[in-house]
Amino acid sequence: MAIYTRTGDAGTTALFSGQRVSKTHPRVEAYGTLDELNAALSLCFCAVASEPHRALLESVQQQIFWFSAELACEDQAPAPDQRIISAEQIAALEAAIDTAMGRVAPLRSFILPGRCEAASRLHLARTLARRAERRLVELCASVPVRHELLRYINRLSDCLYALARAEDSDAHQRNIIQEVTTRYLASAHAPSAKEPAMSLSFQDLHQLTRTAVERAQALLVPVVVSIVDANGTETVTWRMPDALLVSSELAPKKAWTAVAMKTATHELAGAVQPGAPLYGLESHMQGKVVTFGGGYPLWRDGLLIGGLGISGGSVEQDMEIAQAAIAAINVGTHQ
Repeated sequence: MAIYTRTGDAGTTALFSGQRVSKTHPRVEAYGTLDELNAALSLCFCAVASEPHRALLESVQQQIFWFSAELACEDQAPAPDQRIISAEQIAALEAAIDTAMGRVAPLRSFILPGRCEAASRLHLARTLARRAERRLVELCASVPVRHELLRYINRLSDCLYALARAEDSDAHQRNIIQEVTTRYLASAHAPSAKEPAMSLSFQDLHQLTRTAVERAQALLVPVVVSIVDANGTETVTWRMPDALLVSSELAPKKAWTAVAMKTATHELAGAVQPGAPLYGLESHMQGKVVTFGGGYPLWRDGLLIGGLGISGGSVEQDMEIAQAAIAAINVGTHQ
């Protein structure tokens, strides 16, 4: 059976009532834009990673069919068995918005559309939903349109925005995990080719702490010295008198970060800037990671044996104190 009828060759189309109107009629423009939106939603469905998002998008696609069918029925009330947009579907969109926005950090400025494919497609669909809303408002100027339809299309654009934010956030978190994993594995060594894992000796711990304190005293900067083992477990924390209370939190975090990332903390600063591979690492790790100077991994013979964190002075002073302590024992800060 041919799909072409030739009845539209003159620039008109038929409504459900059989009445023929121009293809530029506001009613046709409205449900035609919904058709565009539904096609865009199918691309969103294929791209999103979240299963709940996929289920929601599939439901919305069905609802867009109901919406379009109602618009195509000029001067006719919906049939008793016809599915229509109601407060139930609007409430479902609002619940989805609240859930998605509850998972992402608040924004205080405009953002560029998505940074992953799923979010980009959702943002594109959002703009089509806004256009459909404008066409619907235009149609309302000449014919009655149920208020629920206006409310639904307005909430739908908000919902697509919220889903885009959530998909972007999830994709970014996956990228961070992948980047951290890649860095960790790149610096790993086969245990069979090495001696049994070494650790910092009592003499090492004593010398590190003593030298750090002596250098801090020379600079007139009271600091907290923290040393962790190769697993990030705290082994020594020494707080000099009058050291800032916050330093008791920061020094262990610097030492832990240096071991967890196998990188000096000041070297992470560039990697967490917007657009860099680890952007958002600090917030995703809930403040456990520190990305300013004063933390160093401790390597010996190619093995990671611990981490040192200094906090209390300026970033430069913390780094100077840490470097002085490291120089006092037989370790390096790079593999």
